[in-house]
Amino acid sequence: MISSTSSVSSSVSKATSTADQYTPIPHFPACLGGEWKNIIKTPYLKTTMKFRAGTSLPPHHFPTMSRITVLSGSMQIDDLQTSQAYILSQSEDCVIPALLVHEIQFLENVEFEFELNSKDMIIYWDFEER
Repeated sequence: MISSTSSVSSSVSKATSTADQYTPIPHFPACLGGEWKNIIKTPYLKTTMKFRAGTSLPPHHFPTMSRITVLSGSMQIDDLQTSQAYILSQSEDCVIPALLVHEIQFLENVEFEFELNSKDMIIYWDFEER
C-alpha cells in the first residue's frame, strides 16, 4: 500500500552548473520521455524529475522503498496490487514500498523530487500481463 501525506517540500537548488541541467533518465525507454537533474547518490539516490502531461509509465517496481514529492503539476499513481489510485498535486508526497508494482500517469506537466533507498537507479519494468 502506498502512503501519502501533504507537506511542503524543501526547495531544490537552482544552481546553473551543467550538472543541474535536465538530461534523459537512464534505464527508461526513450519513448517514455522524462528528464532528471540534481543527482545525489550518497547515502541514497535523490533527484528531480519531470514529465509531460499525458505521459504514462507502464507497470514497474523498485527493489527498495522510494518517495515522490510533487513540486509542480499533478500525477496519478496506481497501486496494481490493491487496485487503488492516488492523485498527488503540488506539495504532496508518497512513499512506495519496495517491490510494489505500480503505474504512473502524469495528469499535467509535472516536476517531482524522487528518492530511492539505493545509491543506484534500479527499476524493473513489469510488462507481462496481470
